[in-house]
Amino acid sequence: MNDLDKLKDLLFGAEKQALDSIAERVERPETRTSDVADVLPEAIHRSHQRGSELVDSLTPPVGECLQQAFHNDPQTYSDALYPVMGPAIRKSITHTLREFSQQINAAVEHSLTPKGLKWRLQAARAGIPFGDFVLQRTLLYRIEQAYLISRENGLLIEHVHHAASKIKDSDAVSAMFTAIQDFVKESFSPDRTGRLESADMGEFTLWAVHGPHALLVCVIRGVPPKSLRDELSAILERIHFRYGDAVREYAGDTASVPGVEVELEKCLAFQAIQSAEGDASRTPWPLIIIGLLLLAAAGYFWFSRWSDANELKNFTAALRDTPGIYVAEAARDGGKIVLRGLRDPLAMDVSAVARQIGIPVESVFAELQPFQSLEPELVARRVGQAIGDLNSVNYTIAGAIVTVTGEAPKQWIEATRARVLNVAGIEIADFDGVIDSDLRQLTAEVEALSGASFQFVSGTTLAPAADSALRTISRRLADLEARAATTDRRVRVTVIGSTDNSGDPAANERLAIRRAEAVAAVLAEFGVTPDAILPADGAAGPSAYDTSQRKATVELALVARAGR
Repeated sequence: MNDLDKLKDLLFGAEKQALDSIAERVERPETRTSDVADVLPEAIHRSHQRGSELVDSLTPPVGECLQQAFHNDPQTYSDALYPVMGPAIRKSITHTLREFSQQINAAVEHSLTPKGLKWRLQAARAGIPFGDFVLQRTLLYRIEQAYLISRENGLLIEHVHHAASKIKDSDAVSAMFTAIQDFVKESFSPDRTGRLESADMGEFTLWAVHGPHALLVCVIRGVPPKSLRDELSAILERIHFRYGDAVREYAGDTASVPGVEVELEKCLAFQAIQSAEGDASRTPWPLIIIGLLLLAAAGYFWFSRWSDANELKNFTAALRDTPGIYVAEAARDGGKIVLRGLRDPLAMDVSAVARQIGIPVESVFAELQPFQSLEPELVARRVGQAIGDLNSVNYTIAGAIVTVTGEAPKQWIEATRARVLNVAGIEIADFDGVIDSDLRQLTAEVEALSGASFQFVSGTTLAPAADSALRTISRRLADLEARAATTDRRVRVTVIGSTDNSGDPAANERLAIRRAEAVAAVLAEFGVTPDAILPADGAAGPSAYDTSQRKATVELALVARAGR
């Protein structure tokens, strides 16, 4: 392998392997068949959903297949179509006039009549339930039992009956009926095509409905109408349709026909009860009572609907009158009131509004999105939250203008002004009437320190107490200067030296300057730089030996910074 082939293998080796794998799958029929089988069900499903093209494509070949199959094996397909041919034929016949049986609860009806009381006493003496006794007296017909028997081997497939029916051995009954059926064929039908369809046994009637693979035998109390046989035939046809193969191959295992008893139990639903004697001559109190109850129920229903609608209307009106709540949709869903809309976080809660008008809170479900309302009441409440509860200030609101007066720190003023301007509905925040409490306090402290004097023993030597006091004041003065900077002010410091009146006046003036400079030097140690160092007027005091004049005085003033 040359270098070029190696380079190709490095660059395109993986892609070549993938293409070879795809080519191999395409060339192998069994692989393609498996791939098509995997996607064929889903492909047919999606093609059918898109339109009728799949049906149009499959109709000709499927039709030809069915024609060929019917021609080759007509018996098999006639047996398969038997369950659906019967209903189709019956639906095409216009004799669908059937008897309507009364569905009134006979036990309730007769309990309210003298005859009903008599029957109740008789039922108690006989030891049977009153409902069963009434049923026996009013029953026209009822299917008591139903047997499903295999025609291939005479085995009992399934048996159902009413709870009150007395059953001994259902398998023996099935075997006996099969034997009788065979006896009828042998004795009365030379070609063995005859079959037993009905038989009378005292108060019971046996009806047999024949199918290709199974026989439905019903034990009926009373005299059934002829139309009942069509209903039973429909049930047998459904059993053949759903369990045809299992019924044909039945060998005694009931698990091979699961659920067949559900279809068979439909036979037990057929019954008819005669109306009570003398209905036309007696007052139908039960019907009257039922009618009154229905009328009362209808009235209660109408009143409940009206009350619910009125309650919803009042609740919606109350919400719309509440500042900060906007109701976009209000409706009832079952027993709940469902609301959708907007609510300002500062507005009254929906549950509080509901309690005010007497609506249970648990019956209200609200989906309200938050928003900021421009209702004056809520704007004022939001401004109050922004200003806070500082007792030294007051505020008023006029439209979109907030005016604040009083006294507060500068930092609070600036922060609060910004918060107030962020309130929706406020355009101007006037804080000009608010006095800076920090500045007022600072001015008072500066005035308190101004005029402090520091005594000298002689020359430029400070007295010990004066030196200590000067250092204490220097620290306070440095703090005042730092605080003054936050208010756009500064502390102007003037140091004035003085002497007594003894000695040369010129020398005394120079000594006064040196004493002022000595005090200024101590101030400088604490970061305080005096603006001026001056001698006192006349440099000396009024008395030649007045030692109280041997001092330096610090004068302070709070002034605006340059450029302000």
